[in-house]
Amino acid sequence: MFVNPEVALESLPSADALDWLALDPAFVRCQQAKALLRWAVVAIVAGVASGMALVVDTQAPELELILAGWGVIVLFAARALVWPLLDVPRRGYVVRDKDLVYKAGVLWRSVKAVPYNRVQHAETASGPVDRRYGLARLTVFTAGGSGGDLRIDGLSSDVAERLRAHIAAKLGEAPSTAKRDAVDRDGRECGAFSTESP
Repeated sequence: MFVNPEVALESLPSADALDWLALDPAFVRCQQAKALLRWAVVAIVAGVASGMALVVDTQAPELELILAGWGVIVLFAARALVWPLLDVPRRGYVVRDKDLVYKAGVLWRSVKAVPYNRVQHAETASGPVDRRYGLARLTVFTAGGSGGDLRIDGLSSDVAERLRAHIAAKLGEAPSTAKRDAVDRDGRECGAFSTESP
């Protein structure tokens, strides 16, 4: 007989009750450095375009348009420098026995939990600016996902690698999704993956 009892809402765990781990404090400076690099390129291009426009024609309406454009660039660059101060403290992660939980968002907040029995693999990566600050990102890929289903930026390189190794160890413990050798029509073995349990 099928039984499906109700669960009281009060008995469900709360995400606020989790002991969230913060990202590396250097992640704020790293995000600001990336923003400065992006907006420096924009400023150089805008400066060249402005200079060429003024050399060709020095009429007042074009000068006002150029000044307005520079005002917009300064405004967005300032926003890009301030945003990490608001965003990074609101991110966090929790490593549990059965899953990895990640929260993010300032205006639109999200909490995502990825159970280890759904994970295909995990990888770490870092760009030049990330390496300058000793940071890396962890990307977790799950079954059926078209890309990384969970990405945690702003981890120290050591923590990111330890998390990747922890997830790999959990995958080694998982009894499901075993690799099986298939045999082609000539009787040779070829590596194929099976989703069936042995």
